[in-house]
Amino acid sequence: MEIQEVVSESERDAAAVRDFFNGWTLYRRIVDNDYLYHRSVGDVFSRWLDRMDGSFSFLDLGCGDAEFSSGILRGRALRSYTGIDLSPVALELAHQNTASLGVPCNLIVGDFLLSLSVLPEEYDLIYIGLSLHHLSRQEKEFFFGELRRKVSPGGSLLIFDPVLTPGEARASYLGRWSDHAQWSWNALTMEEVAGAVQHVTTSDFPEELSTLNRMAVAAGFHSAEVLFMDRTDFYALMAFQAA
Repeated sequence: MEIQEVVSESERDAAAVRDFFNGWTLYRRIVDNDYLYHRSVGDVFSRWLDRMDGSFSFLDLGCGDAEFSSGILRGRALRSYTGIDLSPVALELAHQNTASLGVPCNLIVGDFLLSLSVLPEEYDLIYIGLSLHHLSRQEKEFFFGELRRKVSPGGSLLIFDPVLTPGEARASYLGRWSDHAQWSWNALTMEEVAGAVQHVTTSDFPEELSTLNRMAVAAGFHSAEVLFMDRTDFYALMAFQAA
């Protein structure tokens, strides 16, 4: 299957995703208030990185402003950092946030689904933070194969993403997510919460962990080690090691 065939059948709207994240001030407030559990994920991710021996290269897909990744990578045996994101606004900030890493940094404006195959190297660690769910199921299945080809031997793929509970339908997940945001995101205005809900309900296509495992194993990864699951069963941090 050709990549253009996959993309042409996409259920997502890349322009809508890009426009939402170009409103970066709102997204930063959501992150800074820890409504997406970045603090807990960052702590767990850091402990997982403590296991690594030797230096490593890092590919950050949907990197945003790279503040999250830079925070957990700073001071480690990093050889290089590459980030890809749709938003030029976010990448302008990423230039600042990655400057202190002290390694070669390459920041690319683009759709990571289209950009991955043309990258010239393999990576020891690939991270996708809250971005995989913007792909349709068909795209995800294709993408896992592309990811496997870009992970170095013995390397890993880490995914932080929304996940459906076993047997849960997308509509049910979106309903309980919307209820939770409207009830608990008190630091935002009603209009801001409504904008976030609009984005999620039109652009998010989460999967069950079992579905992601099936895709990953078919592509040449081991099943996920679940490193973190939030208390509301919305998000998981998963590590897939190359088989």
